[in-house]
Amino acid sequence: MHGHVAVSLLPALVLFALFFLVPLVVLAVTAFSRWGGVDFAFTGLDNYRRLVSDPVFWKAAGNTLFYCGASMVIQVPLGVAVGMTLAMKVPGWKVFRTIIFIPFVISGAAYALVFSMFYNPSYGLLNNLLAPVTGGRHDWLFDSGTARWAVAGTFVFIIGFVVVVVMAEVAAIPTELLEAAEVDGASLIQRQLFIVLPLLRNIIGTVILVRLLVDIGMFDLVFILTSGGPDNATTTLALYAYRAYVHGQWGYANAVGSVILILGATLIVTVRRVFRIGERAL
Repeated sequence: MHGHVAVSLLPALVLFALFFLVPLVVLAVTAFSRWGGVDFAFTGLDNYRRLVSDPVFWKAAGNTLFYCGASMVIQVPLGVAVGMTLAMKVPGWKVFRTIIFIPFVISGAAYALVFSMFYNPSYGLLNNLLAPVTGGRHDWLFDSGTARWAVAGTFVFIIGFVVVVVMAEVAAIPTELLEAAEVDGASLIQRQLFIVLPLLRNIIGTVILVRLLVDIGMFDLVFILTSGGPDNATTTLALYAYRAYVHGQWGYANAVGSVILILGATLIVTVRRVFRIGERAL
């Protein structure tokens, strides 16, 4: 019996080893080397010494954390609020749910192209709308003072995933709880804030975790919109690693990748503990 179980698990184990364990080992080993695809030599901690002494790396790390913070402060709370509202089945809630979810299924590359035109300093819609107020046109993506905010503005309002997940979780809350609170005199807002919202703890932690893991690997939006400019004002860790890779510095790129991996693992542990993901809310 155990032999049959082992055989049935073998294909999954082979795929897991091939697409996860092997790349992970390669990443860990080559991060301590000078590697360009053909030449290979162990260099110890040289790649990491170079990292900590490179101001562009720290700028990329700061930008990556900035985008993660934008998701936590704007995207997730907004998505939770909209999801809780639509879950009450307000008039037209199905239409609003569909409209809100559509941007989520559009590819990041296509979304970036749309926003590159939206922010265009010559004919962009944003400048056309603001010109009567500001009296001029601004290059939002290539001004170091506004570039990060402009990039963040392309994704923080894509709340479709959060909305749909929150609505599904609200639907699973026993109606008896809300009915009992209503009988006890709790208003609609009180029921939402003191019953529904606390019961969403697990799912809120989960969507925060998903968004953070997406944001620490952000590449396509930034690459298409700004290529990391101006003056690395929007460069992310993923884009920083990509630059090293295209210049044949594969070992250094993998050292950056290991930092991203460690950052992701740290976020997973932290968010799971803060939101107690996996524990029963009732």
